Amino acid sequence: METLDKIIAGKNVDANLDLLADLCDVMVDGSLCAMGGMTPYPVRSAVKHFPEDFRKKQHAVRVTHIAAE
Repeated sequence: METLDKIIAGKNVDANLDLLADLCDVMVDGSLCAMGGMTPYPVRSAVKHFPEDFRKKQHAVRVTHIAAE
C-alpha cells in the first residue's frame, strides 16, 4: 500500500509505477498458490485501463485502509 500511497500523492510517480509493476511480477512468479498469483491482476488492470488516474497529482485524496474482518 505504501507504493500506491506515493503514486496517489504524486511522489516520483514513474519510478513508483515501475516498482508496482515489479512487485506484481514477483507476486505472480513467486506465489506458491493460485490465490497469491492472481492477486496483482486487478492492480495491473487498473493501471492499464486507467493510467490517467495514476498520473494525476491528487494532493487532496486520502487513501483509507479497510481491514478485512
